[in-house]
Amino acid sequence: MQNRSIRYAAAVAVALVAVAVVSASRSHAGRAPQADQPAQQNVVMSLQRKPPHGAVILFSGKAEEMRDNWYKRETTEPPPWIVGSEGVTVAGHTDIVTKAEFGDMFLHIEWRDLTDKNGKCLGSGNSGVGLQGRYEIQILNSYGRKPGDPHDAGAVYSQVPPRVNMSRKPGEWQTYDIVFRAPRLADDGSLVEKPRVTVIWNGVIVQDNTEIRGPTGIQYGDFKGMPATAPLDLQGNHDVVQFRNIWLVKL
Repeated sequence: MQNRSIRYAAAVAVALVAVAVVSASRSHAGRAPQADQPAQQNVVMSLQRKPPHGAVILFSGKAEEMRDNWYKRETTEPPPWIVGSEGVTVAGHTDIVTKAEFGDMFLHIEWRDLTDKNGKCLGSGNSGVGLQGRYEIQILNSYGRKPGDPHDAGAVYSQVPPRVNMSRKPGEWQTYDIVFRAPRLADDGSLVEKPRVTVIWNGVIVQDNTEIRGPTGIQYGDFKGMPATAPLDLQGNHDVVQFRNIWLVKL
């Protein structure tokens, strides 16, 4: 346990310091804050997009990676999502889940809301990253919204809002870098420590070692309890969004 905790702490330090090119910035990654939003200083980090040696590549743009690494949720069928030149697009009104299970991890994922020809977001851009299929980091078109809503992008869904809104305009690619610490269980399987998460959204920390109180709703009926390992879920039962460059490092 101690060595695992040391590796976790070291990984967080690497994620937040060693790979970062740090500069002072205001809200919205260098853009001026809106009139109804107070100025706030943030640290903007330039984290690596390229997976390091030993990373688990879940999707890098190849159709076979969807087939080999993912299932349509609640089945063992291939995902119906559509792989194109710019990423994989939600289709079939269904979530997808990884075949493999994960515990502690550093997850990198890029996503964007899709827009019509006038640049208007299609739907609400509603999706989510389901850590262990239970704990959702919300994806939503939150551009221009005042921070504080636990249902906005960057939130631990329905529990903890992002500390700042880093949303880009609909249609622009966005990045989540997520450090997830899985629940700690006793030998008898009882819960000792709840899961925790740090979320870096477009280079800014919006969740800082946040305790997750329990499943957020994305677990539906098929993911029960709070285990040490479980699949990653990407939500696809709401709006059409795109994903690309999905990889993780086990911690």
